[in-house]
Amino acid sequence: MGTREGDGINGKYLLIEVPNFNDAASEAEAMGSYLRLGAVKDPSLAADPSAPRATGEDLAARVTSFIDDTRKRDGCPSFIPEAERQAETAKLHTKGGWRDHSDGNRITTTRGDKVEVIKGNYRMLVLGRQEDTAGWDVSGGHIQDATDLWTAATTIEWVQNYNGTWKVTEKTEKGDVDTTYHGDTFDRFYGNKQTSITGSEAPTAERPNPVCLSSTWAQRIESYTGSAACPVPQIFDETWADQIASKTTATAISDETTAQTISSTTSATSISDETAASTVSSTTTASLVSDTTIGEVQSVTIGDTSDITIGNAASITVGATEDVTIGGLVELTIAAMLEVSLTAGVSINMGPKAELNLTNRQELSQFRTNVKNICSSVSSAESVSTGAYNLMSGVINLF
Repeated sequence: MGTREGDGINGKYLLIEVPNFNDAASEAEAMGSYLRLGAVKDPSLAADPSAPRATGEDLAARVTSFIDDTRKRDGCPSFIPEAERQAETAKLHTKGGWRDHSDGNRITTTRGDKVEVIKGNYRMLVLGRQEDTAGWDVSGGHIQDATDLWTAATTIEWVQNYNGTWKVTEKTEKGDVDTTYHGDTFDRFYGNKQTSITGSEAPTAERPNPVCLSSTWAQRIESYTGSAACPVPQIFDETWADQIASKTTATAISDETTAQTISSTTSATSISDETAASTVSSTTTASLVSDTTIGEVQSVTIGDTSDITIGNAASITVGATEDVTIGGLVELTIAAMLEVSLTAGVSINMGPKAELNLTNRQELSQFRTNVKNICSSVSSAESVSTGAYNLMSGVINLF
């Protein structure tokens, strides 16, 4: 339709318009293009989703704000108050300036350099020939994703405790993600909190709990938590599972734990512990070691056993005790020894027994009965002092 100049409600404008450039038979199929410079002709139609299709305002209505309009950054240097930012954005489609639209394609080519300087904000929105929006927002000096797909969102807020820096908070939901890195990778986290959550206690069909698989092949793996100069104040580790299987295969394993207090509690219906090694060495150094076992205990040792106690030893058994030795037995006590039995006792030897006392032996008993088949006594001197002495024998031989 050429070029024309007119007066609108808000002022003057220059319009370049080409209506129905495809010569369509109906208005619904007609395609047009226009460029309006200056004032908005009719502010009531600006960004109105119900405006005529030829105006393109139904598309313009999809962008009416910027992320920085509601960004919390009070206190940062040279900041613009939130109310002032929103007031300027409210005039986005009615302020006038440059307005163009085309129902066809727009192709721009530049063989040389191209420079665009934008004093205000900038927002790009791409529908992708459907209703799934994608784009980005450049406002307040930051570039952020502005995609509606998968409810992706990013917010940036100003906080004073970060020494005058921006705190970036990003919330994103995505579909399948496959990431491959070639080269060195460094991850650094600084802040007040780092939280990682996989799944939930109440999974749903839309948000199920995943199967987690982690595999690592490396020339060396090092993991450090805290340090001597800056230890971690508290570490909590809690695992709930129906079944846990752990397997470690290594040439050498070194494990060192240093702590003021160590507490370990195990509750299980059955515990099986198996160790296969050429040599097992265990050393415990403590002021006091307390070991309590409640229940039936069976201990089997196949091989030589050496038990050395340097210091006082006390053993108390409440109940019957069975001690069976198949083989030679040597007991050596280098000190005074006291044996006390508060109930009846029986000692049975199925073979020869020799008892050697290098010093005096004293035996005190209220009643004593010796039942012997053959008794032989050899002594250099023997003294018997008794109130009554009864001897019953079929044959007495004196030499």
